[in-house]
Amino acid sequence: MFRNVLVILISIIISIGGNSQLLVPKKCYLHLVGKINREFPVEMNLVKINDTIYGDYYFSQPGNVPLGKGNSGKGIAFSGRMTSADAFSIKEYNTTGAGSFTGKFDNSQTLSGFYSATEGSKSLPFGVVEKYPEGSIGMDVCFQKGITPLVKKPKAPSATIQLVLLLPGESANPLISDSINRIILNTFTGKQVRTADPVKVLEGMKQVYSENYISSNEAIYSETRSSSFNWQSLKFMHVLLNDAHLLTFYIDHYAFTGGAHGLQTRQFSVVSLWTGREIGLKDVFRENSEIRLSELLTDKIHVMNHIPTSQSLKDAGFFTDTIKPGENFYLTREGVGFYYNQYDIAPYASGTIDLFIPFAELKELLVTGGPVRELLR
Repeated sequence: MFRNVLVILISIIISIGGNSQLLVPKKCYLHLVGKINREFPVEMNLVKINDTIYGDYYFSQPGNVPLGKGNSGKGIAFSGRMTSADAFSIKEYNTTGAGSFTGKFDNSQTLSGFYSATEGSKSLPFGVVEKYPEGSIGMDVCFQKGITPLVKKPKAPSATIQLVLLLPGESANPLISDSINRIILNTFTGKQVRTADPVKVLEGMKQVYSENYISSNEAIYSETRSSSFNWQSLKFMHVLLNDAHLLTFYIDHYAFTGGAHGLQTRQFSVVSLWTGREIGLKDVFRENSEIRLSELLTDKIHVMNHIPTSQSLKDAGFFTDTIKPGENFYLTREGVGFYYNQYDIAPYASGTIDLFIPFAELKELLVTGGPVRELLR
């Protein structure tokens, strides 16, 4: 599912010729606030690139959600496209009974239309407007793509790459913005960057990817002439939370370099918009909380997978009997999530594992004066 969504995104981005956008920029990030059916408050972090739209939304009042929609507190990812100069269609992914939004840009800052909580359910009117309350930031979109043929001949194998990066826009405090920029760039590239120029960073990533593709495959291809030398790299940045002086973002990365399947990863980061510093578990949880956190996470694995408490997780196919909290975690308005990529705690076939704990279950473990203090109000 994850790979299919990214493939859809790449195919939409490549085919940008048809729909000229009159109301909104070709590239933009929007933090949107509004209501569904005038009764269900909703917030949305939306990214638009040419005719492609993707992002995440969540219901901002716990327990107040449309019929048929559970509010897990995690946020719900979506993707779709512009269907005309101002109209769009987007759908949830990685969810059961995926909901959808259809509508239009009334102007560059306002969207309206209809929402279905689940596939085939009754459509409800919705309206959202771009808004950045205190404790949130605007962001700019940087986009790079490339196709590298392996050899100069028709229908030769090729490597494709798509990169979407979001960085803070203008700020009253350049030092904090610069710090956040560095954190995002280092996370996105997987190394310490030497320049803060996002264009140069993305161009450098594309060049290195192209050179690696040629050097890894050219000689072998010349001998075999096989057509199975296509590579693909898709890396998209999402914003999950942009509020309460906190920024939770994640990087979705799908890479295929041959073989039976590609490798998909999701990496989360949380940044304080007060200090421009990355937030770790020690900033969120009190000392000596790991044992209790492990118990909560292990219990959730048992419940999610319908594993009797009398059965060990190893017997059920996991790599360990105790699920420990890792640094690949995220914050939302309702709690803390821990994300485990394939092979982290279970075999590839088990897929990715997302464990979410509401704040109500963590009261005795949180540093209440720390970065989550505004979320706990």
